[in-house]
Amino acid sequence: MLSFSIKKFKPTIIVLSLLYIVLWCDSQQNSERELPDFSHHKIPSPPHWARAGILYEVFPRVFSKEGTFAAIQSRLNHIQDLGVNIIWLMPIHPVGEKGRKGSLGSPYAVQDFRKINPDYGNIGDLKNLVDEVHRRGMKIILDMVPNHAALDNSLIQSYPEWFMRDESGQFIRKEKEWSDTVDFNYSNPEMRKYMLETLVYWIKEFDIDGYRCDVAGCVPYEFWQEALQVLRQEKPDIYLLAEWEDPEILLNGFHSDYGWTEYHTLVDIRKGVLRTAEVVNIIQEIEEKYPQNHLRLRFLENHDEQRSMSLFGAQAIESYATLLFTLPGLPLIYAGQEIGELETPSLFEKSHIQWEQADPSLLNMYKNLINLRKSNSCFTRGNFRLLPVASLNGSVGAFCRWDDVSAALVVSNLRSKAAEKVLISLSDEQRSLLEKYRWSAYGSVGETVDVQTLYFESIQAFQTRIYLGEI
Repeated sequence: MLSFSIKKFKPTIIVLSLLYIVLWCDSQQNSERELPDFSHHKIPSPPHWARAGILYEVFPRVFSKEGTFAAIQSRLNHIQDLGVNIIWLMPIHPVGEKGRKGSLGSPYAVQDFRKINPDYGNIGDLKNLVDEVHRRGMKIILDMVPNHAALDNSLIQSYPEWFMRDESGQFIRKEKEWSDTVDFNYSNPEMRKYMLETLVYWIKEFDIDGYRCDVAGCVPYEFWQEALQVLRQEKPDIYLLAEWEDPEILLNGFHSDYGWTEYHTLVDIRKGVLRTAEVVNIIQEIEEKYPQNHLRLRFLENHDEQRSMSLFGAQAIESYATLLFTLPGLPLIYAGQEIGELETPSLFEKSHIQWEQADPSLLNMYKNLINLRKSNSCFTRGNFRLLPVASLNGSVGAFCRWDDVSAALVVSNLRSKAAEKVLISLSDEQRSLLEKYRWSAYGSVGETVDVQTLYFESIQAFQTRIYLGEI
């Protein structure tokens, strides 16, 4: 650990003047994007284990060569040692055969919502997995697909009125490319009752701890308003994640939505299209305007996106991951991400994670970042404040996190070019806040910093620095 220097260093008046001009120009550009203000709404607080958690996504088919619940259970030591406390299982139900894509079909084309894919195991195998997860003090959530079903779903012949049809009576779907599915008809009250009872079933029978709801915004919000109240009565500390990006869906019962905007911004920064500060600006706006108590899902990859090591590259991945784990919200790791998997698993074919080819340095990096987050409460329940930053060249974003016992200052350059003569502009209030803490540098950043001026001669390419404060 390097000490946080209180030595005075005065950059020249000319440099300061130029940097303040850049700061003003950046603030004018960043004021153009507007998000509706929902901050006067207060949603139910997420359970503590989710607020302080790390989510780990598992595709059972590709998690191991066997592709079974038992194989997942056999690797729980790895998951727990990583520091993860929540496992998300992608859909575990039988996959439709009619019109299936590829040789094995998509897990999101569900043939029966109350059965288990026999390829994964049986009821006893799933219960054993859930019990072992709980025995270790961890939680487990299921992926539910409430918007659509496989073309040969068990309900279609018995209850055709539960599904969307055109004027000729043909089953239809809103998303044409999802050709292996048909949409549910939520105007039918019996269909709604079935889906609600299904959500309750997995809680009662298997003691699961929550749901990730696929394309949740395609389902009428009033259904969620009713259903999620019932689920909370069944399990008061349930966690509910919507695969959607809309603050209004949180007002209808969910704790979390997806940080797609931040993800795509990070991708554009890596491509050189945007500056690093842009992602910090977006997060500040979300924190200011989203409903109180929201828990945004943050990720560098998931099953719908390219593997992060392939997309961001070995040179850049640490800087992007470090930024992600210091942000407010719930960080996600997609199984295999932590060892540097490059191949994005197909939803329709069999493959498996190459655990034997794990990159130990990357694995240690993720372990350290998770430990950093869990060891400093400012990262899980602290405030977030953008710090205006500029440099004569380069691309830097900065922010601080703080609560009543800890604080962090994060300075990040996510681009491939070093940033020179970097100035962070603090208000008197912000400077007074930072002065309350005793500071130290996290890791070996090779340079000290002055809390009074927050001026850096250089922030290297693909570098995210963290300074930690204690009362």
